[in-house]
Amino acid sequence: MVASASILEAGEKLLEGIPVLTSERNGRFSLLQRIALRARKVKGSVAGFADLLGLTAQELVTLYYEPIYSLRPVQVPPSTYRTFFFMGGRGTGKTYGGASAVIEEARADPEARILIVGPTYSEIVKNQLEGPSGILSLSAPWFYPKYEKAKRRLVWPNGAQATWLPAKNADKFRGHQYTFIWADEPVAWKGDAIAVYKECRAVLRLRTTRMRREGLSARMFITTTPAPTPLFVEMLSDREGLVLARSSTLENSDNLDPAYVRYARRMMHTTEGRREFLGELTFSMDPALYRRVNWKATRVKRKDAPTEYDYIVVSVDPATGEKKNSDLHGLVVVGVRREKDGLDHVYVLADLSLQSPEPSAWAKKAVDALRAWEPAAAKDSRGRPKAWIFAESNTGGSMVKATIRTVAKVKVKTERARQSKAERAAPVSALAEAGLVHMVGTHDKLEKQLARFTGQEGGHGRDDRADAFAWPIFKYVVPKRKNAGAAERAAAATERATPADDDDHD
Repeated sequence: MVASASILEAGEKLLEGIPVLTSERNGRFSLLQRIALRARKVKGSVAGFADLLGLTAQELVTLYYEPIYSLRPVQVPPSTYRTFFFMGGRGTGKTYGGASAVIEEARADPEARILIVGPTYSEIVKNQLEGPSGILSLSAPWFYPKYEKAKRRLVWPNGAQATWLPAKNADKFRGHQYTFIWADEPVAWKGDAIAVYKECRAVLRLRTTRMRREGLSARMFITTTPAPTPLFVEMLSDREGLVLARSSTLENSDNLDPAYVRYARRMMHTTEGRREFLGELTFSMDPALYRRVNWKATRVKRKDAPTEYDYIVVSVDPATGEKKNSDLHGLVVVGVRREKDGLDHVYVLADLSLQSPEPSAWAKKAVDALRAWEPAAAKDSRGRPKAWIFAESNTGGSMVKATIRTVAKVKVKTERARQSKAERAAPVSALAEAGLVHMVGTHDKLEKQLARFTGQEGGHGRDDRADAFAWPIFKYVVPKRKNAGAAERAAAATERATPADDDDHD
């Protein structure tokens, strides 16, 4: 995520003086974890943990569905607040905390009217409702809500209700009234996110009998990975009853895939990694995304480069659409290989970007590059090299395939961009800063363009090389935004073994 200079300058001051819950100040472990640690210290093991507690089977089931025993201190808001802003790295249990807060609010207040907000309708259902840490998964059988999916409504046995709306159109929020809002991942809200947030505030105005009796305000529980954007400036500007909590990925490592934890450890001290894995919100970020990368430190001499890669991608960014006045075609070849550290390393094998008004020129160049490099790619189960040409489909995808077919019938994959160039480049720059992206030999023109690349509107127009470089790394190497918890380990392992092959290709 990249913000303008004015946002960066204003943002730093907003963090001053806000109370922050952290594991260092408030403790890292949940009550159950503390009991288990005590048992291991006394008994030397946690075997028979349930027997050590002396609980009946019924009591153990109750314990399982009682979130207060499993939540870490940073996941629990104070008794009174107006906005609880839980900023966490990936996999820190943000969804678990938000879902638990909704369930607790519904149980405590039969008059509760709760709004659940997420990036899209499908993501609300997939993550906040039905996911491994969603409301439906965590709800106890004796307090399970009626799931009226068509009406976008949950109704609990005591009468409390929740509805959900995607953060797409601020006008959709008008006319509603709520006592409690769970807003998830505002970092991923598209469109006019500030307008949506303001409408959330406008509809958060109901007060129930219990709230009046206990002196409670209408409350908002925000769970997100932080980012230095205007939306976060807006949210932090409203300080009345605001409490921040910050948690790192490692604090929830017991519930995460060990391979993912290794990746987080490698990435967490990079500029982007501090935000993505430590949950730190800082506005002092360089808008030139790759400026902190030391390419010399990770450069590999051509004679020392691997001779085989798990797969090879020829990435093309033809001069089409918004670049109709440009005749520079981005064309970068990368190889990906799982190394001894258990992480995927990217090797930039060639920058073959060229200038030509003839589409057949770059198409022939791409096919020639594929033919030249596919012998270095590992083979699939049918003996075919794992190598292909990739192109973004928003502007040139269909044209790329049609143009390449005039040269040769080779494997071509495409994907429609759902994010900006800066959003694609940010995690790629973090991989590079962590030493996971290697230039094989020198690529002066590409490295020079990366040094000044911001991805912002009005920035450097010649970013053909930079985008062709970032796309295959973003798509095939950067872990997708998910918790990578126990329920997703098998799927993640499969995805790592075979890069996604669900694209449109020949």
